[in-house]
Amino acid sequence: MTNKKTNIATVLTNLQTTSSGYDLLRYIGLPDMLGQESDLILYVMGKNLARQAECASTEEIQEFFQHVGWGELALTHEKRRGFIYELSGSLIKARLQTLKEIDFQLEAGFLAETMLQITDKSCECVAEVNKDHVILHVLHN
Repeated sequence: MTNKKTNIATVLTNLQTTSSGYDLLRYIGLPDMLGQESDLILYVMGKNLARQAECASTEEIQEFFQHVGWGELALTHEKRRGFIYELSGSLIKARLQTLKEIDFQLEAGFLAETMLQITDKSCECVAEVNKDHVILHVLHN
């Protein structure tokens, strides 16, 4: 294994794949390997990815989500103590209809960390899974 860091932008530019392989690893392989700590580890992994991705605006976050196959992200409400985003699209709908156990901890961690970078306020994010979309509640103090 090398110590050389790979730039996320380079990976996204040069590697284009279908989401099937990602879905197998993300929703079957990782939770099986990580066990009960899966939610926390994926949340922290999302935060770490956000630190490397360095999205500077809501538009950049939306582009990132779409480009990596996480779905279509839209800011639906801005509140005094946070933000509400909706994650939707055909990929999200298909995942929700196909997978029995599904979570969005990776996406929540990424969004929490990115919003901390943008707002300079400590943020946490909770995902609320609905029938055909996900609501991501980003709360700050």
